[in-house]
Parts: sequence; structure tokens; C-alpha cells
Amino acid sequence: MAMFATLLGPVLVIAGFALYMASNTQLGRFRRMPWEFLAVSAAGVLHALGYFVTHPDVSTATAAATSVALGGFLGWFFFSFSMYGAREERPRVGDRFPDFILPASDGGVFDFAAARGHRHLLIFYRGSW
Repeated sequence: MAMFATLLGPVLVIAGFALYMASNTQLGRFRRMPWEFLAVSAAGVLHALGYFVTHPDVSTATAAATSVALGGFLGWFFFSFSMYGAREERPRVGDRFPDFILPASDGGVFDFAAARGHRHLLIFYRGSW
């Protein structure tokens, strides 16, 4: 039972990140801030620290340090890298739409540069097929 309680913190931290990645890749569920996954990871860090305070030992200290390090990495990943990091230059209102060539639904090719001068409704969606 003591080994389970010792490893529960790092496992929860890893589980929070794994659930986040699984929901993105398998369910196509993208959001700006994944609060529930952060909560699972934070619960793992808090459990590891709390268990270390109540049961000071080398293994609980290692589990707590691992949980804090993984939690710090996840905090950096969620807040700095994936959610609020620097992004590519985005077009502004009034900018000319960039030229592109894409396959058309009728089997041909749609060339946006060749279709200039006409009004178009462009719908981009992420399909999963």
C-alpha cells in the first residue's frame, strides 16, 4: 500500500498529460486552456508533496521531486509552449488573402490566384476520416 501511495503522485501528473494528449489526438478536442488536465496533474503534485511531508523517506522525496519536476514541465508546456507561445504572423483585417492551390471536390484543382475577381466563400474544417 505504501508503494501505491508513493507512486500515485507521479502517476497522476503523467496521467493528466496523457489524457490531454489522448483527447487531442483521438477525439480532436482542442481548447485554449485544458483546466481539467491541469487539475489532475496538480492533484498529483499536491499528493506527492503531502505524502512526503507525512511520510519522509528517500522514495517519497524522489516521488515528490519527480512530481514537481513533471508538473513544472507541464506548466511550461501548457502555458508557454502550446497555449500562449509565439505564433506565426496572422493576417489582419484588410490584408489580401494568400494564394493557394487545393484539390477540389470534383476531382480538379482549385487555384485561388486564377479565381481572383470573383466572390468566394471559403470554409476550412478539420475532418477526421
